[in-house]
Order: sequence, then C-alpha cells, then structure tokens
Amino acid sequence: MPEIETRRDDLRALHGVHLWHAGNSNCSQRVRMVLEEKGVAWTSHPVDLFNFEHATPEYQAIHPKGLVPALIHDGRTIIDSNDIIAHVDAAFPGAGSLRPLHESDELAVLLALASDAQMSLRILSHEFMFSDFRRYGRAQLEHFSANHHNSEFAQFLWKFSVDGFSHEELMACRATLATAVEALDRHLATNVWLAGDQVSLADFSWVPNIHRLELFDFPLGRYPHLLRWLDTMKARPSYAAALGAYEKELPRVSDAELARRATFFAAADLIRDAARSSLNGES
Repeated sequence: MPEIETRRDDLRALHGVHLWHAGNSNCSQRVRMVLEEKGVAWTSHPVDLFNFEHATPEYQAIHPKGLVPALIHDGRTIIDSNDIIAHVDAAFPGAGSLRPLHESDELAVLLALASDAQMSLRILSHEFMFSDFRRYGRAQLEHFSANHHNSEFAQFLWKFSVDGFSHEELMACRATLATAVEALDRHLATNVWLAGDQVSLADFSWVPNIHRLELFDFPLGRYPHLLRWLDTMKARPSYAAALGAYEKELPRVSDAELARRATFFAAADLIRDAARSSLNGES
C-alpha cells in the first residue's frame, strides 16, 4: 500500500479523512464512491486539473507526483486510488467489508487490471473527449513542465498537444480496453458481481472506467452482461453521490470530432472481428 511520508506539519496535524480529488477524474470517482458506500465522513479538497492546480507547490507537497487523488487520514498520506479504497475499506469496517467473503486472487487480479487499463483510458480520453479544448500551446506546456515534478505526465501532455498519438497507438489502446471489457463481460455472464457473491472493491474500481468508456462512445453495446452490471452499479446511491454530484459538464465535442470518434471505433471493431474470424478459421 503506497503510504508516503506526510511532508508538512499542518497536514500531519489533520484529523479525519481528507480527500484531494477532481470531479471528472475516474480515479477520484472510485475513491468517492467507496467513501460514500461506507458512509465515511470526509472533507473535500477539489483540485482543478484544467487550471494546473496539480502543478502547484502546495499540491505537490501532498502528492509528489502531482496526480489525483490523494487521501490523508489522521495525518497519514495514501496515494494511488486502488490502494486508497483498500485503506478506506480496512480502516472503516463498521459499514461492512467490500472484500469478497471468500477472498481469492480474483480481487487482486481485477484491481490490477483496472490499474493496467489506466494509460489506455487516459490516451483515448484525451483523444476523443478533450481534443477540442485541452491541447495546450507551447507556452502553457513549458510553464507546466517547469512547475510539475512528474516528467512522465508532462511528456504525456506534450505528446498529446504537439505531436499527437499515432493511429497505431490509438488502436493499441482500443485493443487493451476491449480485451479487458471482454473479460469482464464473460465473467458477468454467470456472476452478478466482479469478485465474489457481493459488491466489492473490484466493482467500485471498475465502474468509473466503464462510465468513462461510455462518455467517449466506446462500443459497449457489444457487452450485454457488462451493461446489466453497469445499470446495477448506477442504481446505488453512492454512484450519484460520487459521480453526478461532482462531475463537471465538459465543453461540447464538435460534430467533426464526434464523426472522427465514430469512424475510429467502427473501423477498430471491423479489424478486431476480422482477426477473431481468422483465428477461428472462418472464411
């Protein structure tokens, strides 16, 4: 569990649960859902990513990588959203455990799968949701790079804004996410939940990711069992409290971008179906 050093005296003196988060961040959404599901009282500290608040010295003193979310519980700092929800579940057992009753490797595998999908989700989100308004100019990128200590993320924004992602890179991300979603759908064909016989951390880890796929029109209609599960998760009060209450409406995507998005996913599906038919020996 990535508990890191709490660097400032004022942060070490904090009591209770404090969450630094962003409304549209899928990683923040999973933490908020678990906090709401467990009935934990928490103090909200919004971080405006679009205005580079995560690049300020004040925030990077909390999370040295300048990413959201970050949680401080009674002076202890925990980062990485899947580790945060595991901490919350263990620290507040009174509301019932969100770990499967008969725990196996299944939960760990599903949490790791959600983490592994994050980069592909980030790339396709920027390409198909943020492309009209989050491509920064060189002056903005130089300012961000000079102030944000996470060179990997700074390089990501440079690539997105200046060079762009190649078609091959986008197709690889699409394939990564399709493989994960297909695995979830197969599991849900015979199970109500992703891990065990009750709702668990695996469900809360994955539901913001699937919600994000919905937002950029990933072809989820191919996965009926996943959609049934998604409707079940959306019906939980914690979903509206954690997502609807904090998610900001983004600028409207242009008609040209919507058409480009639809063309990309349609072509990707044709290629994937053709490859599957070839493997199955169909003509």
